[in-house]
Amino acid sequence: MPTILRILGTLWIIHTRDHGFPHVTIYKGTPRQFEARAKIRLDVIEVIESKGFSEAFLRKIIATTVVYQPLLLEAWNEIHQEEK
Repeated sequence: MPTILRILGTLWIIHTRDHGFPHVTIYKGTPRQFEARAKIRLDVIEVIESKGFSEAFLRKIIATTVVYQPLLLEAWNEIHQEEK
C-alpha cells in the first residue's frame, strides 16, 4: 500500500487491493492504528466515507485533493493498470 502524500499530519494511501472507483484513503495515524480515516473518490472528488475527521478538516482534505488530483489519479492508474 503505497503512501502517495504526507500532508496536513495525515497519510494519503492507495491500497493495492482496493477496487471500484479511483479513491485514496487518508489516515490520521497509521492504517492499523488510526485516529481518523476518510476515503475520497478521485474522479469526481467526493467523500465516500469518513470516521473521526471534523467537517472543517474534511473541507481541508477536499481542497487538498483538488490540488493533488492529477498526481493521485496518476498513482491510482499506475497501481491498478493491470486491471484494465
